[in-house]
Amino acid sequence: MDCKQAEKLIPDFIKGEMDTRTAKQFLEHVDKCPSCKEELSIQFLVTVGMERLEDGEAFNLNDALSARIHTAVITITSRTMLKIG
Repeated sequence: MDCKQAEKLIPDFIKGEMDTRTAKQFLEHVDKCPSCKEELSIQFLVTVGMERLEDGEAFNLNDALSARIHTAVITITSRTMLKIG
């Protein structure tokens, strides 16, 4: 996966609307690409951060994004083991 593809997929990742194979490729790319990781952080802040601020919730971008990535990795691992889409 290249940067252009990864950047197009960021909104789908944030919304949790990615199939297992694409999510795995996306996370592998973002893990190795500081530019795409930064873009993910920015879009995550704009999308999720604004929602949380509107709701009056305390928000730590790094913790929330790390939790989202960790959850995606667990989901990918589980689906891969069960051979689900």
